[in-house]
Amino acid sequence: MMLRSLKDINHLFVKLMMAMLLFIASMFCLGLGHHIRYTSGRQIYMFLNWNLFLAWLPILFAFLLEWIMVAKIEKELRIILLTATSILWLLFYPNAAYLLTDLLHPFAKYHLDNTYRFWMDIAFWYHLLLFFSVAIVGLFIGIFSLFLVQELVRRVYGYGRSWIFAMLVLGLSSFGIYLGRFIRWNSWDAIMHPKSILKQVLTMFTDIEELRRMVPFTGILFLILMISYSFIYGFSLLGRIQSPRN
Repeated sequence: MMLRSLKDINHLFVKLMMAMLLFIASMFCLGLGHHIRYTSGRQIYMFLNWNLFLAWLPILFAFLLEWIMVAKIEKELRIILLTATSILWLLFYPNAAYLLTDLLHPFAKYHLDNTYRFWMDIAFWYHLLLFFSVAIVGLFIGIFSLFLVQELVRRVYGYGRSWIFAMLVLGLSSFGIYLGRFIRWNSWDAIMHPKSILKQVLTMFTDIEELRRMVPFTGILFLILMISYSFIYGFSLLGRIQSPRN
């Protein structure tokens, strides 16, 4: 029992350290955005502050799910809290990987001049590297959050079903990112306007032109997220295999 408690404490410490590293990386991105605004004299990219905040919500909900699983509360209340928090986690989960699509903004906001090699301008690289950093942070936030929740699913339903769950989440998330980028729906719209979203989604699946854009975008994004998640998950397994046994 003591060894198990020590192992649980060690796991919690590692999770908190990972969250802290992601927080530091997020602060770096916000600092770089501030630097660009300061040096350019333009109030641009302020939306990144909000987008990063939304990207962090899945991690917070994942930690809340872990707490609910171990908290000493009544079974009925636990089920209600787990259901509500799981729904919120799933609705806000796409906000993390959504940051990948923000890579378009340097090309929309930076004053590109085709008469010379604009990539020789160091200011352009500040803009591009800001959104590259944000995209990587968003990708890792999504991976970390899904890893936490998949582990909870694995404990209850087993390893195989936990991977089915993970793939379903990544697929739904890819579709959710499409809705956010192209249709401009937000996570909270699913709560505030569920009928409108359902009606528009059903219409999308009968629109050939919409499908020609939606299917390849969602498919490619799903493959990127799946490969990235599987790769990082594989590293975690490698660490467990190589760790000394007591």
